[in-house]
Amino acid sequence: PGLKEWFRSSGINAEYGPGLKEWFRSSGINAEYGDELRNKMSSVCYNPYSGFGPFPGSEIGKFDHEFLKGRFAKRVAERIPKFDKILTKQFVLGDKPCYVDFLMYEILDQLRTFLPSTFEGCENVAAYMGRFMELPGLKEWFSSDDYKKGNYINAPMAEWHGKN
Repeated sequence: PGLKEWFRSSGINAEYGPGLKEWFRSSGINAEYGDELRNKMSSVCYNPYSGFGPFPGSEIGKFDHEFLKGRFAKRVAERIPKFDKILTKQFVLGDKPCYVDFLMYEILDQLRTFLPSTFEGCENVAAYMGRFMELPGLKEWFSSDDYKKGNYINAPMAEWHGKN
């Protein structure tokens, strides 16, 4: 079964919300904060010149992970406080998690591991993540060794794959 089927069987809203207004809110939040930061993080962590997969390594260009990480940190430092301000409910759409909460938690968790200082002073985000970590069925994962090791974040060929 897919992720949405698991949500439904767990009693979690597998869609973006009950109405059009909620759909716009949740999809907008995911696009503005989730997708944007996820895509930028990939470009910081994966070297396009390394030649992994079916693509040969490049002789031209230089990948500077630390430089890109610094630029990305500035962007994250702008985005996380903005998300903190709009996060006025228990979850993105209300008292119960929806599909977008899972997408948002995933990127927030990765970012908190990658750039922990960008989360300082963002109490709403910290509380949101804490509530998410207490969800039935997920609490066990967050206390597991696999989660604590950070091996779930990026593939081994990434410049940063969850381990500091």
